[in-house]
Amino acid sequence: MSDKIAVVYIGDKPSKKDTVTGSRLVFPRHTAVDVESHIAMQLLEFPSVWIRHEALAGELERQDVTAQAAADEQARLAAEAALLAEEQSMVVGERDLAKMTSAQLATLVEGEDLDIEPQGPQEKVPEYRVRVRDAMKAKLAEQGE
Repeated sequence: MSDKIAVVYIGDKPSKKDTVTGSRLVFPRHTAVDVESHIAMQLLEFPSVWIRHEALAGELERQDVTAQAAADEQARLAAEAALLAEEQSMVVGERDLAKMTSAQLATLVEGEDLDIEPQGPQEKVPEYRVRVRDAMKAKLAEQGE
């Protein structure tokens, strides 16, 4: 009778069927399965899929650290995206400047008494809109202080 080695599947799926050796054994995720040594040696050639049972604790810790780092990175990226969206937003207070024409923007500049130059003859409306937005945000920031 040949020796048995405990092998553990560490992949993402709930279980893995052995298609490498043709044994068709089913390995539940993170559960040790005793297999014959010659089969185990073939499976262990794929260290990102199967490991020895003795290495499971270290692998679980590594997966937890990796998952936490990925979650932290995802949260950081989401925060950056939210900040970028806020910076690029044309909504100031309750006004959506993206829906305003150049004449409406000029009226807003006068009505809010913003200290910016009027729209130049060669200046495109989106560029003017950004200047108005920045001036409105600066004015709101001053009032908030």
